[in-house]
Amino acid sequence: MSDDQTPSATPPETSRTRRARRRGRQEALPRTQVTLAKRLLFITAAVCIPIALLLAVELILRISTDHGGYPPTIVEVGKRGDATVCITDKLGPASYFFANKSQPGSIETYSFYKPKPPNTIRVFLAGGSAIKGFPQPMGFAPSAFLQLMLSEVWPEHRVEVINLGTTAVASFPVLGMVTEALAYEPDLIVVYSGHNEFFGAYGVASMHRAGNTPTMMKIHRALHRTAIVQWIEGFARPSAAGDGPRTLMELMVGQSYTAPDDPIRDAAARNLKMNIGEIIELARLRGVPVMVCTLPSNERDLAPLGESDMTHLSAEQMTIVTNALKAAEDLSDASLAEAKLVDVLTICPEHARAHYLLGRVRYSKGQFDEARQSFQRAIDLDPMPWRCPEKSMQGLREAAKDGGAILCDVRQVFREASPGGCIGWELMDDHVHPALAGQALVARAIVQALISMKGTLHVSEDAYAALPSDEQFAERLGDNVYDRYGAAHRIRVLCRVPFFQKTNPQAYERFNRICEELLSKMPHEIAQTCIKWQDPMMHPGAMRPITSMIGRVLIRIGRYYDAEKLYEIATRNVAEYTSWSLEYNYFMLVCRERTNGRLSDADLALAQECIERGILLLSRGHSPTGMAERYIGRLHQLRGEWEAAIGFLHAARTKLTSSDLVAVDHALILSYVRTGRRNEAVQLIENGIANSGAFAEHYREMRLLLNPANWKSGMGGLAD
Repeated sequence: MSDDQTPSATPPETSRTRRARRRGRQEALPRTQVTLAKRLLFITAAVCIPIALLLAVELILRISTDHGGYPPTIVEVGKRGDATVCITDKLGPASYFFANKSQPGSIETYSFYKPKPPNTIRVFLAGGSAIKGFPQPMGFAPSAFLQLMLSEVWPEHRVEVINLGTTAVASFPVLGMVTEALAYEPDLIVVYSGHNEFFGAYGVASMHRAGNTPTMMKIHRALHRTAIVQWIEGFARPSAAGDGPRTLMELMVGQSYTAPDDPIRDAAARNLKMNIGEIIELARLRGVPVMVCTLPSNERDLAPLGESDMTHLSAEQMTIVTNALKAAEDLSDASLAEAKLVDVLTICPEHARAHYLLGRVRYSKGQFDEARQSFQRAIDLDPMPWRCPEKSMQGLREAAKDGGAILCDVRQVFREASPGGCIGWELMDDHVHPALAGQALVARAIVQALISMKGTLHVSEDAYAALPSDEQFAERLGDNVYDRYGAAHRIRVLCRVPFFQKTNPQAYERFNRICEELLSKMPHEIAQTCIKWQDPMMHPGAMRPITSMIGRVLIRIGRYYDAEKLYEIATRNVAEYTSWSLEYNYFMLVCRERTNGRLSDADLALAQECIERGILLLSRGHSPTGMAERYIGRLHQLRGEWEAAIGFLHAARTKLTSSDLVAVDHALILSYVRTGRRNEAVQLIENGIANSGAFAEHYREMRLLLNPANWKSGMGGLAD
């Protein structure tokens, strides 16, 4: 081979040649054809298998745990004759408090029948704690006043007013609760909502920005309905102990500062309008009229609850503003205070407290229209908007107008009843909750608005004009010094909230002074009982009426007539289908027997009614404490049904301890001796002497019951 025939070196393989070589090998292999049907099958399986797995997990969790779904606000608890007893239940509204489940807002328990009794007008009130009646007990809420007033103007009808008011809920939960109520034959829905649109359950400042539209709230609610999400939350939820002793108002604050131009102010107004509009539309489809109320606030006597941001001011401006605000607090020289506040608003035109103080100055000068405008501006700019601002109020008005609902201008009614047309302490107990006089005025405003109605709900002007005064209605409901003390104490506790104390220290001072003055006028033992009532340990589960505790004291000192009146009030301050209702009715009837020497036929019928309620409670497992059995037995004894009482008292003693067990044994021994079962009575007494420890002496005294001569004495009586 010649030199010129020598082969050249192989060129290096590049990335391009490698790709070409791979393509060549692939083309040499036979190609598998994937049909469209197979592709669709694969996609379907990829989507459906995870969904099926999730559904399976959801089903397993729903079957094996108590997760999944939401409890209803209205529960059907059992039959009474041909009707079903329905109650409003706290677990339904509590389900809206996903962020602080350890301390949800509460609803009072009202009972009614399904189907609605003939010739009955049924009204549902819906909204937050202001319409619920806080700080008053349920017997002095707007619903109690409204039921009395409507019974006056519609004497030919039986009137029911059922209050769905729930502490710290925005309008979205109100929509959910009203949706349930529409299935229970309402004749009228009254909506009183808007104060909690920022910080309430499903309020715009209590949720993530991405979830504060009505549509996203519905999606959020639907997701939290699933057992899977609830199960996961059970692990992720922080300990309830972390909440400490904080009030619900403190827990609901999602952000302590809301700027004047913060978009959530528009979102709050939008949500309120949309949710109220949806309530009106749902009710319209069922032929139920809706009344929308405007909301009064304490304009004149409470400053903004939040503090305006002044970090953008220079040091010199900050000094001017701070000094001017301090000087303006003193109204001794109104003209000087006004001049200083004008200087503040020149530097910081959106300073909420400056507008409030300017309103006070103008009010002191008799410039009431200008003062009201300043007070409203302060509410609208409040960095912590717990009071419904004007933009949201306008949303209420527009929703009512667009949906053809009745507008009840409660705020205007309050202004007309206030000195200078500016709402303050005369009608309000804090920033949004009416005082006792305000509770009555809310009800009167609703009745007045019904003058414009046609048909069954129409109230004639003559009937409205003939209504007794609000003070007379309060007297009928049992207005008393003890419930006034209780309401003042509840507000005193609220006013201890740190941000409340910082911006409105005078509020705590006011209600602390009221409490101390009321206590100073009470006998020592009763005053001590009021102080004891304040202890949360006295109220497992719920706060018992203060009148029930004072009533016990009055029975002990023999003031049966006065005790009867307090127990009558207490029965109206608790739900009918509770052991408390049985207890308070029992003691009320005992007092009547002691006062009158006997029970009337109406009294005996009431005792029987209470027994039937208690039996329904027991049939539903609603008395784990034994107190229902105890007082069913005692009510039977009041009716002279000594034998019928024995089974219930036996059942009660298996659940009770300490002094409660001694009291039940006392009643059981009384039934034994009355029915000739002396040996069983003796056996129970001897067992108590031998085994009750510190209570042995009480059992020794029960030996007196074995002598019929003692049956009518205090020892043999029924007032344990």
